[in-house]
Amino acid sequence: MEEWISLNEYMRRFKTGYSEVKRKIHNGELEYDLTEGGHYRIKVGGNTVSKEMYEREKEKRIQAETKLGLLKKILEEEKENEN
Repeated sequence: MEEWISLNEYMRRFKTGYSEVKRKIHNGELEYDLTEGGHYRIKVGGNTVSKEMYEREKEKRIQAETKLGLLKKILEEEKENEN
């Protein structure tokens, strides 16, 4: 079930600080909306995400997998050079 909660409620539920929540919002890790009064509403629950958020996360995963592959290759080459 989709649910929207305030920034303060999000901090309480997930035991996190204001700056961490703002960082997640800034990085696109949380789906949010602004109320008419300028307060944050953060989406929690529900099994759907926006296509934009899905594509962003997919791209981050691909980048992370690529970096991991390159790091593994570098470590393997260093290990071969030590022998």
